[in-house]
Amino acid sequence: MKNNYNDCLTRLLKDEGGYTNNPNDSGGPTNFGITLTDYRKYIKASGTAKDVKGMTVDEARQIYRTKYWDALGCDSLSSGVDYTCFDYGVNSGIGRPRKALQRFKSKSGVDLINAINDERVTFLKALEASQPKDKVFDAGWMRRVSGVRSYSLQLAKNNVAGPASGSIAAGTTIGLSQYFHAHEAAILIGGLAVAILIGTAVHAYLNRKVNG
Repeated sequence: MKNNYNDCLTRLLKDEGGYTNNPNDSGGPTNFGITLTDYRKYIKASGTAKDVKGMTVDEARQIYRTKYWDALGCDSLSSGVDYTCFDYGVNSGIGRPRKALQRFKSKSGVDLINAINDERVTFLKALEASQPKDKVFDAGWMRRVSGVRSYSLQLAKNNVAGPASGSIAAGTTIGLSQYFHAHEAAILIGGLAVAILIGTAVHAYLNRKVNG
């Protein structure tokens, strides 16, 4: 079974950055992209800004795993699609990648990765247009999506073990031909063993008939 979580999280944390406590940020004290509210929900109910500032990477990993990766079923997504949906969910809420997986359920692999990232760009551009003050973030947003798309496509190209198509959650399953190729040796050996057993049984039966 594939396990892309730690690698995807490492890349995401580079985009999220370290500790901030900007009075103009409604999220308040934030570290690794984790707010005080989420710290209190997942780690320590009585957590303070000091706790958030001293948050460990392992604590951040626990929160991201539960709130985003597992909530989106990323282990059941193909390599590359998992990272695309994970980062999209962290950046814009898990509802958006969930809907995207349903909207593009006829796509898989590279096509699905591109479709979701294209949608993400469209969403961010629309957000910027409706809130001109956010224009200052445009370059950073586009750079982030570009990086996510690029590495997601690399993961897909490397074909890390996992479901062959977009998502179990999106209603897709591995194809029969893909299953055969993945288990070809075992199938052929099993078939040969069965043929030998049948041949032995037939031979014994004929001997009994002849010697009857």
